[in-house]
Amino acid sequence: MSVSDASISRISENYLRVISEIIDKKGYARVSDISKTLCVSAPSVTQMIQKLSKSGLINYEKRGAITLTSDGKEKADSIRKRYLVFLRLFEIAGVSKSTAYLDACYLEHQLSEETVSKLIDLVNKLETKS
Repeated sequence: MSVSDASISRISENYLRVISEIIDKKGYARVSDISKTLCVSAPSVTQMIQKLSKSGLINYEKRGAITLTSDGKEKADSIRKRYLVFLRLFEIAGVSKSTAYLDACYLEHQLSEETVSKLIDLVNKLETKS
């Protein structure tokens, strides 16, 4: 079983998604970027970063830039895809941004691939009708 197939915690998935988003903006992430985005302490971020590094999902050297490994990128892309479909669906439904964010963060970890796939199809149909 590859690292990308291994189940990781919901919190770890949130970190991967945020790291991926920061990397898309800056090309790399730092502990301070993640701490600010997630509103958690730098020591908490460092602890999770060390865990993700040991799991082979990120590249990290103390006080250095954080990047995703190929397994980490694959996992982060999957998580982001799930997250974004929920945000789009909630936006279409008229849910407030703050509630949509919280609910999308929750649902991205809870639903099966089959359900997410069907929701992606639904959102795409709804968007083409608009």
